Amino acid sequence: MFNSSVLAGETSGPFRAFVADQSRIGHELTVDHLLILQYLIRHSEIDTSTAARVCQRQESEVREILSQMERQYSHIERGGTGRGTYWTMRSDLRRDLAADSVPERDARIDWETAKTRILSVLKQRAEHREPGLTNREIRQIVRLDRNQVYRLVRQLMEEEPRIAIVGNKRYARYEYR
Repeated sequence: MFNSSVLAGETSGPFRAFVADQSRIGHELTVDHLLILQYLIRHSEIDTSTAARVCQRQESEVREILSQMERQYSHIERGGTGRGTYWTMRSDLRRDLAADSVPERDARIDWETAKTRILSVLKQRAEHREPGLTNREIRQIVRLDRNQVYRLVRQLMEEEPRIAIVGNKRYARYEYR
């Protein structure tokens, strides 16, 4: 359950200034818009079911709200497709509103970019004779869950036969040879 008294007590000066600026230019932000934006200041992304819970609305209603925020106001950006759809705050807006924000750190990366990044790190470690990467280390780099990393590395191993698994289970590492 979302506690609105917490929201009121923790609203930052930059956020209040943003709301005032939006009002001045004719963008009337609803309570739902404000709740979603506040959530996105604290979290890197929001999906439909989370937005419905935060706004206490049906998913069909909140989908329209999210689309409006993306289309009409350009406050948020859509990522993913189908059931994997999520929204993030526009990076410049997030930087202005969230003091501790590092948008590049919080952003998801697409599948092919993730594979390229992991391959690059594995090659670099091999050149320096360093150990490969564990599933956990890869999760930290690409911000995917354990099973997604497993699938990603399996695909990468099919495409790049020089990648091998060394060790078993929790001690397993992926190395470039």
